[in-house]
Amino acid sequence: MKIADLRVREISVPRIYETHAADPGRLHADTDHSRSRYQVLEIFTDNGRVGLGEVSDIADRMHPLPAAGLRDLLADVLLGQDVKRWRALHERTAEALPAAFHPELRNLTLFGVEIALLDLVGKTCGAPLYELLGGRYHDCVDICWVAYLRGDIPLEEELAAFGDEIREKAEKGLRAFKLKVGEDHPRDLARIRLFREIVGPDLYLKVDASGAWEEDEAIQKVKDMAGAGANACETPVVAVNRAVANDNPEQINKNADGAAMSLARVRTASPIDIIEHVADLDDQFSAALVRHRAVDVINVIPSQAGGVMRAQRLIHLAEAAGIPVLLGSTIEMGPGTAAFVHLAVASRNVTVPSDLISPELLIDDICITPFKFENGSLHPFQKPGLGMELDETKMERWAV
Repeated sequence: MKIADLRVREISVPRIYETHAADPGRLHADTDHSRSRYQVLEIFTDNGRVGLGEVSDIADRMHPLPAAGLRDLLADVLLGQDVKRWRALHERTAEALPAAFHPELRNLTLFGVEIALLDLVGKTCGAPLYELLGGRYHDCVDICWVAYLRGDIPLEEELAAFGDEIREKAEKGLRAFKLKVGEDHPRDLARIRLFREIVGPDLYLKVDASGAWEEDEAIQKVKDMAGAGANACETPVVAVNRAVANDNPEQINKNADGAAMSLARVRTASPIDIIEHVADLDDQFSAALVRHRAVDVINVIPSQAGGVMRAQRLIHLAEAAGIPVLLGSTIEMGPGTAAFVHLAVASRNVTVPSDLISPELLIDDICITPFKFENGSLHPFQKPGLGMELDETKMERWAV
């Protein structure tokens, strides 16, 4: 089965509200907080099959190629090639991307190509993607709803909107939540306390500071948030700042042990679990987290890992160390979400609720059968490959 053609189209879909994360250094000042931008990939074979992929949530600071430029670059690598050689094609794509390609965009692009190829492999074998990933361990993946910061609005307005959001999601069956924090500590504590007033003591709550705090500051603020009702804290220290990890990961990679030791000191002082991202950093960073016993939970985002196969390797590394995993998100469309869900149900060690919230954070999807939460969970589709098919009406509606 040879690759006969491919297509790249760009879309942009609004979010249900403007979503903000802590960025005290204003490193991501150009972020569009109101919508997400994607490049949707289709790989066509000579026997009529189509593999779907996506480059997820592209930011202007990444200076992406236009859709036609990305299509031409991928065509040079993929056209005429046998889908059976999908691993080699993924590696050749990595080699073909320019050295100046933005580091996060590089991984997002490689993820899109890989899942489109795996979609074709699954369709050829007549098997869902989770079977290609080793078989199914879980029936579904439990979801952790993410409540974002809402920007520069009055506290009363934010608390009212936040309260409505939490009530709605809890009533729909969500049992785990994440709050973005780190910009305004008193306001963060007020949101945590309101969360507990609304849902009581039993639902899981983690906070995510996006690497906003210096180490001593993190220790005190984590203790404050634990006292207010948080069960875990993600990315507390500036040594693993999310904006730096996205745009300049080598700054962290070259001092992986130092960053891990900073996290370890916070973990030692913390009364609650500490969680950290690993996918957009080198494997050595994950090894450093294990070596220094720096975290209680590891966050893996497959698109930032460059594909589900590397993400699976990171999950296995954590499993060997006895550290549970959750899947994070860049806010994917249907094809990307499908790949994440297949990976989650095929991974014994993905046991912490995952941040796959795009089915209800975005106002629409581009697939004929979009994902829907079922009592706080997502289930994989049973069709071969990803199990997704594009809705051309929606592709036209959201085209850039």
